[in-house]
Amino acid sequence: MIAKRGLSGIKQWFKKRFNKWLNQRIPAANEQSLGNRNIFIVPTKFGYAYVFSVLILFLLGTNYQNNLIILMSYLFASVFLTSMMYSFFNLSRLKFFFNSNVTAYATQTVSIPLAILSKKQRFDINFVFENNDKAYAAVINSGESDINVPFQAVTRGVNNPGRLKISSEYAFGLFVCWTHLDFSCEVLTYPEKKVFNHIKHEAADLHEELIGNTVSEGGDDFGELRQYKQGESNAKIAWKQLARGQGWLTKTTQQELGSTIWLTLQQLPSSPIETKLQMLCFLVLDHHKSNVPFGLELDNLKIEPSTGSLHIKNCLQALALYGKGKAYSSSNVEAEY
Repeated sequence: MIAKRGLSGIKQWFKKRFNKWLNQRIPAANEQSLGNRNIFIVPTKFGYAYVFSVLILFLLGTNYQNNLIILMSYLFASVFLTSMMYSFFNLSRLKFFFNSNVTAYATQTVSIPLAILSKKQRFDINFVFENNDKAYAAVINSGESDINVPFQAVTRGVNNPGRLKISSEYAFGLFVCWTHLDFSCEVLTYPEKKVFNHIKHEAADLHEELIGNTVSEGGDDFGELRQYKQGESNAKIAWKQLARGQGWLTKTTQQELGSTIWLTLQQLPSSPIETKLQMLCFLVLDHHKSNVPFGLELDNLKIEPSTGSLHIKNCLQALALYGKGKAYSSSNVEAEY
């Protein structure tokens, strides 16, 4: 147990030092170009075995003074060196561009877009983020092309995929050529998307009980009869009541405004905070799907009732950043937790 902890500590120390060195040698940027400074290349296991075989072949040729065997060893050595050059130039002068806002729900796998500019076709290139195990392989054509690298956003908040490892074993698998690029990419992660049908009904009942409905004058529905006032339109006079001898009365109309819907943590059942945020996320998406105006209140943050794509984006962003110490701002609200 102690030995494992010691080994783990050594690995963490080397990783920390390596990342510090990478930050100095390959700083973060939205645009990256591959060249001598940021490409690394070493033989693969097969490559090391190949070199060992060439060396044995050369020793046998010199020991037995067999020029044919020596010539074969030279030929295989030249293939090895040529493969190294092909491996390097398969990545060299590639240009990458990242300029996008990526959002996801917790535990959801999303695609992070990258634009690539190449002057020639590239083969067998693999992409994988440092904090992820989902790889993506592609053949890059000449010109400008787009790829989507998968990343699984595990927790709510702002997730950093880490550096993007780009590697290739082209050609012949004798060398592995790779780099680690940092695009300063962040994934805004909303609460995990779950279905809480019982919460939907409980929240609706609670809302109706506490607030109820309101009405205002105007509209098409009949309201009430009141005393006629001089100068009012003849169309509003209750002629039937006047004919019956009930006097001069005026008909009024009304329209039902409905109650203002507010989604809050307090109206939800007692649960862990992450579960409550998942419930609120479900209610936000459900109201948006039904095109029902609603507002969101989280402690000192208050987003006024509205509808539309911008409104739901603001609400989901507020849920994602709740309690994470991140600043939240939009066109109509600004607050910090």
